Amino acid sequence: MTEDITEDALSETEPAEAFEEVRRELSMLESAIKGLTAERKNAPDYTATLADIAEGLKATNVRLHRIEQSRALALSPVEMAKEINAAAEAIRSQDRRMLTDARDVLARSLGQVDGMIGRGQAVAGRARREGWIAAGGVLAGIVLWSILPGAVIRSLPESWHAPEWMAARIMGLEGEAACQRMIEAAEKADGL
Repeated sequence: MTEDITEDALSETEPAEAFEEVRRELSMLESAIKGLTAERKNAPDYTATLADIAEGLKATNVRLHRIEQSRALALSPVEMAKEINAAAEAIRSQDRRMLTDARDVLARSLGQVDGMIGRGQAVAGRARREGWIAAGGVLAGIVLWSILPGAVIRSLPESWHAPEWMAARIMGLEGEAACQRMIEAAEKADGL
């Protein structure tokens, strides 16, 4: 209530009205206190959420501490660049070694393939040469077989009657029948 209530005001208001005024104010105060208590009872429980947030903050602090303790943050940019270049050079040299090894293996493999192709071509060439040699041998045999028996037979003594014997063999007749047929063929040839 107000303190500047003067005595004139008290005399003018009746005590019943003043009492009623105090009751209304107390009722309002009681309603306000009940409302605050009800709000507190209906408020959600954030304990679990706050515990999760606290755990997350602890994990973040641990990671942040590890980052702060890392050697990378302790290095100056120049030192960091030197280390990066050294690591890159080590990787590049390893890559060069691997490429050289791969190139050597590829060269050996290509050499083996070239050797196999060369052997295959040599075999094919040899087969081709052998074919030509065989054909030449057959042709030479035919020529020799047609010339040589005649020369041999003509060189034999006449008493052996080798030409007559050979003619009879060729015609498939007996000796005298073959001779008779040859004589008839010769007479026809002369008469033409």
